[in-house]
Amino acid sequence: MNTFWKDLASRWPISTLAPMDGYCDSPYRQIVKKIAPETVVFSEFYSADGIVHSKELQRKALTHHSSEYPLIIQIFWKDPAMFAEAAKIIEWYGITGIDINMWCPAKKVVKSGHGSSLMINRDTAFKIVEEMAKAVKIPVSVKTRLGWENHSLLTEFVQGLENAGASLISVHGRTYKQAFTGRADLTGIYELKQHVNIPVICNGDVMSYEDGLKKIIHPEGLKNLDGFMIGRASFGNPWCFLPGNYEPTLGEILDVMKEHGDLLWTCKERKWMMEARKHLVQYLHGFPGVKEYRSSLVHVESPVDIYKVLEQIKRDHKDLISQKISSYNAESQMVTWGDCAVD
Repeated sequence: MNTFWKDLASRWPISTLAPMDGYCDSPYRQIVKKIAPETVVFSEFYSADGIVHSKELQRKALTHHSSEYPLIIQIFWKDPAMFAEAAKIIEWYGITGIDINMWCPAKKVVKSGHGSSLMINRDTAFKIVEEMAKAVKIPVSVKTRLGWENHSLLTEFVQGLENAGASLISVHGRTYKQAFTGRADLTGIYELKQHVNIPVICNGDVMSYEDGLKKIIHPEGLKNLDGFMIGRASFGNPWCFLPGNYEPTLGEILDVMKEHGDLLWTCKERKWMMEARKHLVQYLHGFPGVKEYRSSLVHVESPVDIYKVLEQIKRDHKDLISQKISSYNAESQMVTWGDCAVD
């Protein structure tokens, strides 16, 4: 078995950008890696069927910059053979690893037999992992949930995935029934860690590197989790992956916004506008006039329009450029885009 994840776990903790549809594209991954190079970045999720049959999707999903390594591509589907074929293509593109989506609770995904439905279609889930692990040399991992209604069967399920060839498990601390309501519960994930031999990382409501570090330490002194995923808390705040609760200055924020917009323009061409708008508005918080600047950003039509807004902020707030902007509550500020955009 590929030892990539075990090697990372030996240098504890593993810090990762959670896979989120509509957000974890190459430009955003590059921004995260520039600020926090030790972070492992996951992609948006793509269908295995699409990867196999669409050259355009292959180009969109798998083309990446070398700065993104280690890069994990997440895929979903329900047919083991299709997963295996997609895995071969992903490996050919030089990707570090492949993650299987067994967590998304979106109704249209589950109704089609994908995502969270694989938690109850276990034979299919195990076969998917087995076929992929046989097809490629890069590591195969799985993201899942606590369970359908509770975590009573989580350990048994993950042991089956491990036996099939999974080399890492990440668990979102909510059940399928909860979807994204309530608070993430790590109790079942701590219990799982005591019964498997592969790294286990948690996901759900992790607000920063320091918060993740606290959450993966077992409260009773048993085996700690191996790492954590940060999802929506990173929107507009890629500095959250840095140890020490780092707070950027307004000048740093504006510089990263410009770079992020430029990367979107380079990578996305005409589609960049909507992508730029939804990302850039979330960087702005904690100083006067934010509402007006956000309003301007949601109407940008070109990189020049972005530059004008950023220059306006610099002119209006010369005295704040070198001041740190305090972190904010990502849950109250977040804009949701896509069915499984939240962590």
